[in-house]
Amino acid sequence: MNDIKFKRTIPAMFDLLNAEDDPAQILYYQTIISCMFASPLLFLGAIVNIVVVYFFWGSNLTEVLLNSGIFLLLGISFEFISRKKLAVHLFDHLASLMQSICLAFIVIRYYNIIGPAVWSVSFVMIVLSLMRLKITMLQYIAVTTFVCGLYVTFLLPTDGFLFSPVYFLIQNILFFFVFSLAAASFYLNLNRYDKAIERLNAVISQKERIALLYKKLNLTKKTLATQNQELQAFNEEIRKNEERLHFLAYYDSLTELPNRKMIMERLQLLVKLSENEKSNFFIVFIDLDNFKKINDTMGHLYGDDYLKYTAMRLQELIHEDDLLGRLGGDEFALIIQRNIKEDAAYSYVEELRAQLCDKIKTTCSEFRVSASFGISVFPQDGKDPTELLKSADTSMYKAKELGRNNIQFFRPDMKEEILNKIQMESRLLKAYENKEFFIEYQPQFNAEDRSIRGFEALIRWNSPHYGLVAPMRFIPLAEEMGLIIGIGEWVLLTACHKFKELDDRFNKDLCISVNISAVQMRDKNFVEIIKDVLSKTNIDPKQLELEITESLFIDDMEETITMLNEIKSLDVRISLDDFGTGFSSLSYLRRLPIDTLKIDKSFIDDLSDQDASIRIVGDIISLGHNLDAHIVAEGIENSTQLEYLKNNNCDCIQGFMFGKPMCVKDVETLLTQNDNLKK
Repeated sequence: MNDIKFKRTIPAMFDLLNAEDDPAQILYYQTIISCMFASPLLFLGAIVNIVVVYFFWGSNLTEVLLNSGIFLLLGISFEFISRKKLAVHLFDHLASLMQSICLAFIVIRYYNIIGPAVWSVSFVMIVLSLMRLKITMLQYIAVTTFVCGLYVTFLLPTDGFLFSPVYFLIQNILFFFVFSLAAASFYLNLNRYDKAIERLNAVISQKERIALLYKKLNLTKKTLATQNQELQAFNEEIRKNEERLHFLAYYDSLTELPNRKMIMERLQLLVKLSENEKSNFFIVFIDLDNFKKINDTMGHLYGDDYLKYTAMRLQELIHEDDLLGRLGGDEFALIIQRNIKEDAAYSYVEELRAQLCDKIKTTCSEFRVSASFGISVFPQDGKDPTELLKSADTSMYKAKELGRNNIQFFRPDMKEEILNKIQMESRLLKAYENKEFFIEYQPQFNAEDRSIRGFEALIRWNSPHYGLVAPMRFIPLAEEMGLIIGIGEWVLLTACHKFKELDDRFNKDLCISVNISAVQMRDKNFVEIIKDVLSKTNIDPKQLELEITESLFIDDMEETITMLNEIKSLDVRISLDDFGTGFSSLSYLRRLPIDTLKIDKSFIDDLSDQDASIRIVGDIISLGHNLDAHIVAEGIENSTQLEYLKNNNCDCIQGFMFGKPMCVKDVETLLTQNDNLKK
């Protein structure tokens, strides 16, 4: 009951008091009201004491201020205890005690001034205590009045003499009579209240018995009615279960679209009808772009919302004679059952693709939908539903490979491409398990004196089936398969380990550069992997340089910058590779904690007196220096390129002109024979 919250006004408190039946709660409200009356009266008393006693009666200022301070303190005390969460009985005793203290203070401090009139305070408190459910306050007032009477009679001098004991006797007889009358009135009222409560409880009990009897009388009727309703409900439930089973068998529970089973049965029916009528139809395989990323980052509830609204959007856009269904996950199938030409089918699907790209608002957020579309045609792309769907699926994967959000018709050569990709995926997985990868190191040189700056670690795959596979063929596939995190960790650990051995042997204060995939950077454990490599190899962090590309910043610039700052705090160097070919803006470039800018080889290849790249490369070098970055140019193959870069203050150079990627043994030979490369 102490946890209740109410509006602290006198009318509100009386409303609560009148509406309450619980005696304990009534007492609690009565005590609150007593405190709410007492505290403002005491605050008023402090002001009146100063105005009347000091200004009109001319009493001592110090004594007047002391008395007003006590008034204020008592008022604050009442306000304080009324706002504390106290047990009801403790609250009652504290309020009664505070009332007694107020009475004693007024009698002791003001009897000399106003005489027996101070006892009017006692009478007021007696009247107030009679309004309460407990006699506690009356008992406190009685004891305090008796003690104050003793003090006034025997201890308080008035005009040079003490009051006669007879006065004390008469006074206390009067007070005894008053308190006895008050106590009798209190118990009389309490007895009446108890009897009223008993009568109320009796009425309530009788009402409950009547209500129970009424329930029993209606029980039979309700039981019969319930049994009848149960029979009807059972029949209805059987009907709904049949409908539900049919729905579960032929419809998707999330989007309420036809499921794979219905799509396949409809295709089977269309195949039979089209064979008889010598007509064709189209099956469109639709796969949402980047759905896995949305599902993983935003959560499954968001992903479900995304699928439902996409399904609803597609359903609104398709022709009324066509059938849209969900095959599973983020895959949908559209059967164009009308007999139309391929160009008309393409225009129709292109319109779907374009309108699907509009923003869609859901209960979770706002997003833009895009999808890849693959189309197969009966009968040339398949004679049965399975083959038709597989052909459409194959063409959809081709659309994914070509950048997503586009449309591809099935071609026979697509099967071979898909099979080759699947085969390479399998062999890449085995290569990872069988350790078919190795690392070569391409040297980097200081442009000014040709001294060796360091080496870039480059992964290679020596496949028993394909031979030496270029990184551009297998790295994107490894990223797609999720193998790049394990492969990248192996490259980082191996390169640092070999470099540490060379550094201990030759002590040339070089650096080792390792390429980092965007997939690795999105791994939340990547910083811990770097720490683990540094710990295992004992390499100086300042000698390790991680090369990242601008494509890393497309998804989440802020999160990437945060991770780069974490890596930078380890004293590891950051290099921005392929600079000039990516997407980062100059405003973000200023915020990146980069140490090195690597100018992309495409700019170096185009260096000539007539080409605009002359000016662009110079501007890039100047921009990098303004950002306090070290500039490395890669792909140097002739003296013209070299001279231009030196004249424009390029710091370091890398390319076949000075050294191709080499094995560890060749690196050792280079370090032994060439402390500084000179022209």
